[in-house]
Amino acid sequence: MTIQTSTRLPSDQYARVFDVLERCDAARTLPEFRELVLESLGSAFSYRHLTCFAGPSLKEVFADRSPSLRGSCAVSWPGYRDRWHQYDLLSSDEACRILRRDGFADIDQLRAVPAWGRDYIDGHMRPWGYRSSAAIHLEFPYGGHALVGLTDPEPGLIPPIEASALRLLSRHLSSISRRMTAPPADTKADAMLSERLREVAALVCDGRSNKEIAATLFLSLDTVKKYVSRILATTGSRSRAEFMARYSVTAPASDLAGSSAG
Repeated sequence: MTIQTSTRLPSDQYARVFDVLERCDAARTLPEFRELVLESLGSAFSYRHLTCFAGPSLKEVFADRSPSLRGSCAVSWPGYRDRWHQYDLLSSDEACRILRRDGFADIDQLRAVPAWGRDYIDGHMRPWGYRSSAAIHLEFPYGGHALVGLTDPEPGLIPPIEASALRLLSRHLSSISRRMTAPPADTKADAMLSERLREVAALVCDGRSNKEIAATLFLSLDTVKKYVSRILATTGSRSRAEFMARYSVTAPASDLAGSSAG
């Protein structure tokens, strides 16, 4: 593997980068890749509190309902999911521009913090003791995106030379993930999806329209559209038809019971 970078890194940083890439190159599916990214970053860089969110667009990544989580992020996740994900400072226009351009962004480098970003810091980060927040942007197959979040109680978690290593990782991890294709037809998608997404996915596989799914599960049409987008991004499907052709889904028992009762 040849690595090219405009910034010359110390040998120990290159060793960390190669360690992460070697571990992640063993992944054969996107869910496995997501887990290996977090495991290898924890091992090579000693990051303790990590997340991996995925979605069909960079902005929609923050609404991922089935992220991979490590450390205290697994404990703070419910509050983030239910309230704070839409106010994440790294979702600001400035942060997203940096993520697209460089593959890495740190809230410490932002020039402007919107009022809602201050609310996020005061309402979510400080109560959990987080003083650092950064993210690595990864490109997924079929136009999908992922963000690997790095948080910590210590300020200035990512020094400049380490940030350069993470920018390098963004490019090469994206190359690894883009090589992955969806599993063969009839592969179960159950392990990739949360229970709620499995409910929706099972109805998609049954040929139901978004309107029919909304009526069956008592959801708004906009919510169903968002769930279907997440299902496609998570499974690496370019379209609804491709998902139906490649995957089978077993609906949760609670959904089957509810459908029977109706």
